[in-house]
Amino acid sequence: MPAKRRDNPAPAPLIYPWIPEPVKGRFLERVNRFACQVAVDGRRTLVHLPNSGRLQEILRPGVPVLLQPKGGRRKTAFDLLLAQVPCYPTRQPIWAGLDSRLPSRLVGWLAAQGALPPFGHRPAVRYEPAHTGGRLDLRLESETGIHLVETKSVNLLDCRGVARFPDAPTRRGTRHLQQLAALAGSGAHPWLIFVILRQDGRAFSPFAERDPAFTAALQAARQAGVRMLALRFRAGPTLQWLGQVPILWPPPPFAGLWPPDCTPARRAEMRD
Repeated sequence: MPAKRRDNPAPAPLIYPWIPEPVKGRFLERVNRFACQVAVDGRRTLVHLPNSGRLQEILRPGVPVLLQPKGGRRKTAFDLLLAQVPCYPTRQPIWAGLDSRLPSRLVGWLAAQGALPPFGHRPAVRYEPAHTGGRLDLRLESETGIHLVETKSVNLLDCRGVARFPDAPTRRGTRHLQQLAALAGSGAHPWLIFVILRQDGRAFSPFAERDPAFTAALQAARQAGVRMLALRFRAGPTLQWLGQVPILWPPPPFAGLWPPDCTPARRAEMRD
């Protein structure tokens, strides 16, 4: 009898271990750009938020969050790294990553494993390389050349399931784009990579309505030769890479945020 055909097994998913000892809490309020009050075991606790974005649509009072305990001499004993959000379009609860330090590590990790073909086979990875005017997030060097990379953390979604960045005007982000555009003729390959830290973002688009200057700088950078990717992850104490998603250009008309009742104005209406 002929041997039975065996299908090739699917490749194992790429999993990034992130939070070894997650602690549950409930968000109470934002104190300043980098500090929040969270209820942990019924006690009001000051925690560090490694993200300067507004996050008003995500960090709502009572929302479940996950924290990472931090040792050492700090005013805060925890970092706030994940918040629960309703999945598009089912509204089932999922996690969204909030740590803006994470995207560069994720891109470096994927590139080092050869998972991002434009960067070659297992490139040498250097974090925060110096360049004229400051530092970038990554320098990747392989048989495909030298790649200078800036990354952005994305966690906001619109009502079409499109991930949007930024959630507030960002002069720093616009400056990064201008620096990348200036590098386009240097012999290295400049890149901007948007890292979507939630599983339900089906595509990416700049949030022109929130920051037209950033969107204009993005267009100028594209025309100058800056290359762009959008990568999506399933967020949680471990992160699973879900692959690339398309970047929509020009940005589609904004149809509101997901879920429709997440804006501060809408929440005020519901309370009244």
